[in-house]
Amino acid sequence: MTRESLAHQNNGNTLAGIALLILGLFVFSVQDVIMKFFSDQMAVQEVIFARGIVTLALISAALFITQGPRGFTTKKPFLNCLRGFFSFICFSTFSMALAVLPLADAMPIYYTAPLFVVVFAGPFLGEIVGFRIWIAIVAGFIGVVLVAQPNADGIEPAMVLAIISAIAYSAQILLTRLLGSTDSALSMTFYLTLMFVLFSGLTGLAFGSGWMDQFDHPSAAYLFRAWSFPSMHQTLLFLALGLTGTVGFYCISQAYRYGQANQMAPFEYSSLPFAVLWGWMFWGSLPTVTTLLGSILIVGGGLFVVSLEIRNSSKKELA
Repeated sequence: MTRESLAHQNNGNTLAGIALLILGLFVFSVQDVIMKFFSDQMAVQEVIFARGIVTLALISAALFITQGPRGFTTKKPFLNCLRGFFSFICFSTFSMALAVLPLADAMPIYYTAPLFVVVFAGPFLGEIVGFRIWIAIVAGFIGVVLVAQPNADGIEPAMVLAIISAIAYSAQILLTRLLGSTDSALSMTFYLTLMFVLFSGLTGLAFGSGWMDQFDHPSAAYLFRAWSFPSMHQTLLFLALGLTGTVGFYCISQAYRYGQANQMAPFEYSSLPFAVLWGWMFWGSLPTVTTLLGSILIVGGGLFVVSLEIRNSSKKELA
């Protein structure tokens, strides 16, 4: 294969990855709407468990049809389980945050993930962070303060949950790249969903009776509320969650197999307009001027960090 044809193939893979990423984020934005609807009705782990069962059934069928029994094997079981754990933490904490926060407030906090990757790269990976990147990081975290709007009583706990979700998401994406060379998108989605069912089921065994439902905060109530038998309407929403989970997980896993993480990262922010749209359509909420300014700083800081990473990686390839 010539250099020109290889470059053309790589460009095609990158474009396919970008399209799959945007589609996956759109599907997940619909999922966020459903999870927010459930926040005053059922326990979040019951919703996650039911969603996981539906998703696991769909993924297992697709995996068996396309790859047979060998599709359920993996060369890196520990990394798959670890990725599933971080994804579970990410989804649980973000869903709990949605019990309080409008979508347009929670989503910008969630997208501090690239900033956290850089902050942790120094102590854990020994990477040197330049002065310009530190400026971008500081600007991003100023944006977090503007969105969170702490007062005399401190920061809203739901904002902390959104930040924890961002940290877990950054770990999940890094693990996706490590697994992409050995595991298919369907296989990675299978193990991720299996971890969702396992961890949510264990949480249900621990708290499903409702014995810890003694807190007034909506996020805590969403976590510790007693599990209950779903109505027909809620069952249909479970099925919708399972379908969106299957499509979303597959699209994002496949996207990061097609394209480099630094190529995909700028398009992670495409779900922000979806969050504003759904918040306005279903709850009549629009972001405040302060939230918009904070979002611009967060997104701007994240994009600046990503652009420098792309530039540095290009220089290394040419060297």
